[in-house]
Amino acid sequence: MSAAELWDRLLEAGLVEGARPEPGEAPPPWYVRAMLGIAGWIAAGFLIGFLGIAMALGTHGAAASGVGALCCAAAFALFRHFAGQDFVEQLALAVSLAGQALIAYGLHEILHGGGAGLYFAFAVVEALLVLAIPNFLHRVLAAAGAGGALALALGDLALPGIASPILCAALALVWIEPKVWARRGLLWRPIGYGAVLALLLTETFRLFDLGNELFGWRDQGRGWMALHGPLIGRVAAAAILVFVALSLARREGVARGSRLFVAVAAAALLTALVTIGAPGLASALLILLLGFAAGSRLLMAVGILSLLGFVSHFYYSLHATLLEKSGLMALAALLLIGIHLALRRMPAPPPEAANA
Repeated sequence: MSAAELWDRLLEAGLVEGARPEPGEAPPPWYVRAMLGIAGWIAAGFLIGFLGIAMALGTHGAAASGVGALCCAAAFALFRHFAGQDFVEQLALAVSLAGQALIAYGLHEILHGGGAGLYFAFAVVEALLVLAIPNFLHRVLAAAGAGGALALALGDLALPGIASPILCAALALVWIEPKVWARRGLLWRPIGYGAVLALLLTETFRLFDLGNELFGWRDQGRGWMALHGPLIGRVAAAAILVFVALSLARREGVARGSRLFVAVAAAALLTALVTIGAPGLASALLILLLGFAAGSRLLMAVGILSLLGFVSHFYYSLHATLLEKSGLMALAALLLIGIHLALRRMPAPPPEAANA
């Protein structure tokens, strides 16, 4: 398929608009870009060191936040006026990260310590940076920072496990509809990747119980929600997995109430029930499913790797005997094979339904 034919097909689908863009100049070789990026980080390292010395000398909270805001504003100006220049973009990214660290330090001093208030405030700052600075990598990191701060806030409020389904819902909102991540991809694709990064970090922290050690989460012995929150989160993530599977089936033209739709619903429900007992499994399957639906090899690779990691952790954890876990994994494998064979034997939807 030529570039002109591809553009025409995207235009018919409503994913692009306007005249076909003219081909631009070829980018410089990767090793040149890598050297420029390294040089940008070296230059930014001196600036970050200077700011670190200033903080060590006892900078007040409001002053630190003000300097951090100025750093983010400088990064915005650099990204806006020097787009496509690797040295300047890497310098701007490092300056912005230093500014965000200063803002976090200033908020910590203003709010007299950590806690949910600090994390919520920092999540708002990160969300504003996502909207303000039009750089892909910066938006990915800022979106991941916002999701991570939200997870820390919920953990501090003794709501463990609730952040994962919230991030799963954000993933579904971004990746389930092509007109979102394709037509407005400059904004939504980095947000989607940032949500994936935040979700995997959150699941990993909960899996290895790192929140209490690193951030002082106070979810131990604080009521019913602190005890049952992780299970509620896994059930909610499994429900989102089922919803996404059914939505994608409808998007592919499978009529609601048909035998194929019922088979897809049963398969999704059985798979979701299996994931409830294994932390992180529903999130990994959701990433893999959305990556397949969006045609994103990166998302599919991340989903496969995270799936292998969560399954390995479940197998080698000590919550059950090896015999019980082996039996559960064998049952899940037989279930998935059976679902695969059943779906292959189901008749394909009629052409008019597939094109609806």
